[in-house]
Amino acid sequence: MLTITTSRKPGRKTRRFAKVIARYFNWSYINRGKMSLEDLSNLSNRLCIVSEVKGNPAYMTFYEGGEERLRIRFTTSNIKKVKMDSSPPVFIGKPPVDPLVFGAIPQNKAGLKLSRKVHFPKKVVVRGGDLHLYYLDELVVSMKNVRVK
Repeated sequence: MLTITTSRKPGRKTRRFAKVIARYFNWSYINRGKMSLEDLSNLSNRLCIVSEVKGNPAYMTFYEGGEERLRIRFTTSNIKKVKMDSSPPVFIGKPPVDPLVFGAIPQNKAGLKLSRKVHFPKKVVVRGGDLHLYYLDELVVSMKNVRVK
């Protein structure tokens, strides 16, 4: 299971974003406090740290075994707190990264067939370079200009 946390001294919007993303993708959220990256790596092998630019969430950095594996840059809007179930999310459209990074249903032949037959309440709609996260057809978060580094 992936664990998500924030950078040191995050703003309110960044904390809210990290908590909403954790609930959406069924990850665990850790309040970082003064923990170092090494302390966090000891708690969880797979880790995501949300960093901010000018008080807004801007980067998601994924670590595995203490080493950086992936960095995603984005801008956000419409961060909405919604009670969600623990169903897996499904991507609609061509995602910028492998959906398995997020713990979503894969975009292979079997995953696409399953997503057409079964109704999933969590949908990540990919439009251009934007990710729109919906729960029961209600927009939860918009991640715009998503770029993988």
